[in-house]
Amino acid sequence: MTISDIAEEAGVSKATVSRVLSDSLKVKPESKEKILQIIEKYSFVPNNLAQSLAGSPRKTVGIVIAELANFFFIEVADGFDQIISQVGYSMQISSSKWNKEKELQLVQQLISSRVDGIILAPVSDGSKSIEMLQASDIPFLLINIIPKEKGIAYIACDNYQGGKLAADFFNRRNRPSNIIITGFKHQTIDQRVQGFKNNFSKWDKIIHYENINTYEQGYEIASVLAVRNTLSEIETAIFVTNDNVAIGLITKLLEMGISIPEQVSVIGYDDIKLSSFCRVPLTTISQNIKDIGRIAALELLEMIQNPEKPKPEHIIIPKMIVRESAVI
Repeated sequence: MTISDIAEEAGVSKATVSRVLSDSLKVKPESKEKILQIIEKYSFVPNNLAQSLAGSPRKTVGIVIAELANFFFIEVADGFDQIISQVGYSMQISSSKWNKEKELQLVQQLISSRVDGIILAPVSDGSKSIEMLQASDIPFLLINIIPKEKGIAYIACDNYQGGKLAADFFNRRNRPSNIIITGFKHQTIDQRVQGFKNNFSKWDKIIHYENINTYEQGYEIASVLAVRNTLSEIETAIFVTNDNVAIGLITKLLEMGISIPEQVSVIGYDDIKLSSFCRVPLTTISQNIKDIGRIAALELLEMIQNPEKPKPEHIIIPKMIVRESAVI
């Protein structure tokens, strides 16, 4: 779909379509409405590059992550950049902030800018951004999610297995009280919870706190847990599906004088770099973050150079990293 196609279908000139795209006031309301309906119908994205640059190689790739404050995504992007920079590519990174509309806007901008390839960590496996990328001619690869449809390139952790590893650890520790803390509603979190639920022997007695997403929220909820779940009196095991939250939780518990792991043991998920350097090094489920970024880079470069090859699918097998915050 081009500006000419839109103009022909709307029965107006190309100049009128251009004025609508630039949000000019010099267009009749009825003409503008007709043009906007056609743009919506075909999910049209204008090409922002000058025509003279249309055939020029840009050697730029876009990466849309869900959260800049989450070290998981930053470390994935770092691993990605380590590979593409070696072959002269630059990276354009942005964050959707877990917002579907923001994500769609960012993907539209990347398509419009005609980057050579796109890495997307979508908010959901049914994201409209995925449909838009499929309709474009730009190579793309999803991270941190397994798409619903076949034939879409992706790299994701076996999150069910990660949840099982945490459950097996809890079963061996066998503490009187057990808590799970989860964050944003997402396919990865659902799978971690399912793996934990199906393999933890005391799931019917588990205490579940939801929508705890950041370091700050982990820090804040520690006071709630200490009172509501009497952490200072009952030996407790806590599985947190995000390292950032787990580190915030540990920080506050230590400030409150609650010993870790003697009184409260904590398991995180991701194995971000900071997890081994915090005050009580964090036991966590590793999904080889840097490897996700590196594999994504290598596969996307291959897709750019050989677009006819089958789309790659990678499942990263997680492993337990035992440190001082939780021991058997």
